[in-house]
Amino acid sequence: MPDLTEAIIMLRRYLPPPKTETVTLQEALGRVAAADLFAPEDLPHYDRSAMDGYAVRSEDISSASRDNPVILTVIDVLQAGCLPRRPLGAGEAVAVATGAPIPEGADAVVRVEDTRPVTQSGNSRFVPVGGQVAILASVPKGKNISPKGEDVQRGEKIVFAGEKLTPAHIGLLASCGFWKISVLSKPKAAVIPTGNELVSIEATPSIGQIRNSTVWAVAAALKECGVEPSVFEPVPDELDILTARLSEAIDNFDLVVTCGGVSVGQSDLVREAWKQLGAQILFWNLPLRPGKSVLAATCCNKLAIGLSGNPSAALTTFDLLLRPLICDWTGTREGLLVETEAALTETVQQMSGFLKALRVKLMLNGNQLMAQPTKGQLNTVLSSLARSDGYALIPPGKGEIHAGTVVKVLARKERLTSAFKLADKSQHEILSEKVRTDVM
Repeated sequence: MPDLTEAIIMLRRYLPPPKTETVTLQEALGRVAAADLFAPEDLPHYDRSAMDGYAVRSEDISSASRDNPVILTVIDVLQAGCLPRRPLGAGEAVAVATGAPIPEGADAVVRVEDTRPVTQSGNSRFVPVGGQVAILASVPKGKNISPKGEDVQRGEKIVFAGEKLTPAHIGLLASCGFWKISVLSKPKAAVIPTGNELVSIEATPSIGQIRNSTVWAVAAALKECGVEPSVFEPVPDELDILTARLSEAIDNFDLVVTCGGVSVGQSDLVREAWKQLGAQILFWNLPLRPGKSVLAATCCNKLAIGLSGNPSAALTTFDLLLRPLICDWTGTREGLLVETEAALTETVQQMSGFLKALRVKLMLNGNQLMAQPTKGQLNTVLSSLARSDGYALIPPGKGEIHAGTVVKVLARKERLTSAFKLADKSQHEILSEKVRTDVM
């Protein structure tokens, strides 16, 4: 029975390389770039005005001030998208809107606020062509000009392989002329519940029946990690039917995850069904509580995982074993848990031979991050996991971990943030120091 780290390393070897697909920018938000992307041209690709004003030769207005204005003749008015009529000469200016190209000969822009029309301009902010404008301030060469390549230079890497594409990426790619890009395909997973006791979510269960809930929790976790899950109808505890359903799934999906049927009971048939399909069993069970019951197999060069039918056990195994594995596979960093440390608020009993994943709430007590166990730690209790911020990892042993002992914690990033709601900058700094950027 491998430990958790050994199991993750083992499973990583059996995940196939991620597939890629081409999508348009319209579809690219939130997807993971499959390759580095480089700017094919400078951005902007011409010198342009950074604000409304007058393009000038800086040497012409070096002595300008409000008390000693310099008078220039306006030879052109340029809006964004217009082309200059001719180069700028000595004693001349061109009225330019933000984004307008800088005419040849000009090397600076004076803000319109630092000018005064000598010739009346009617309702326009700018002096008309042929009129005169008073420059009330000197500006150095290059002032208020966005030079060619200021944002991005030709050949510069603008997207890194493995980056999740944000709205800013989309805008940058559009500015550089990219409409179609290569992204990682989302792997497709079959999620199969097993058990005669399962009824639909909307049904009223009789004694001995339970709603089919675990599979939906696992499907949601897969989706959070960048996988597209397909939930199957519950499979009864009949070996032939289960084997046929697993065969269908392994032929049509990149990953197969079952819920239930992986313990040692008479109705726990998942392991035997995979054997009948010629699968190689990689391991059966982990030294983890909750979450001991887990099966890993490979069949048809694809990975199959059998999780517990108990929702808390299934999600705990998913979070500690599959989440880091699948997020690495899909490039979805947001799904990872954040590793940090916290002091226990109460004494906790160790478990001999098992890593104990204790569901905890996190809080800040002065300068110390604290982990308070939630009520209800059994693998059948889901409400405590829904209320928790993460897991305190209690190492195997036969003794006690006393209150105040600092232990490793894996926390959901958003729950960790919301747990604090700190307004004091110094406390934010304390939290930043405690939450390391490395993730499991």
